[in-house]
Amino acid sequence: MFELYKSPLPNLGTCVEVHIDHVNNIIKRQYKYDAITVNGNVTKKSPHEIDSFFNNEIYWLSKLQSEWIPKTLDIDIENKTILQEFTGDCLLYNLPTLHELVPDIEEQLIEMYKFFKKNNVFKCNGSLSNLTLNKNQLVAFDFKWAEHRPNNIEMELKSYDIWLSKIDKNLSIKLKELL
Repeated sequence: MFELYKSPLPNLGTCVEVHIDHVNNIIKRQYKYDAITVNGNVTKKSPHEIDSFFNNEIYWLSKLQSEWIPKTLDIDIENKTILQEFTGDCLLYNLPTLHELVPDIEEQLIEMYKFFKKNNVFKCNGSLSNLTLNKNQLVAFDFKWAEHRPNNIEMELKSYDIWLSKIDKNLSIKLKELL
């Protein structure tokens, strides 16, 4: 049974309505014009933006199928809905104990971003709120903002400097070396 997801953290989610079925470990993301986003507010994104985000998400999910992203179970084009395996909450909720939870997080993140580079993508929103674990494996989700390299390098760099640097202040430097 799916339940509407609302984040306990402010300022997350601006576009997609998210439901989680904790019994079957499935997350459903629906791109719709009146979506109640994870911040509890109705999206302010235009119909054109929502369509564009959905199409971008399914493009990258298809291209990046790997151990680095949650398994996609179904894509419903008509209802703009994506079902994926739900492996747990985002890593932002675990920030104080992140290195205990994932001792090799920096190494995994570097490998993940090498994979992104190999697939010619800038994720552009590498926030800890868009990372989770599948057992001990780091996985990324939310590719609606992703772009082909080198488009939007400014957002990619912001992602390193503001969000991913919360893991380790030197991580941003290591990620920039991959550019």
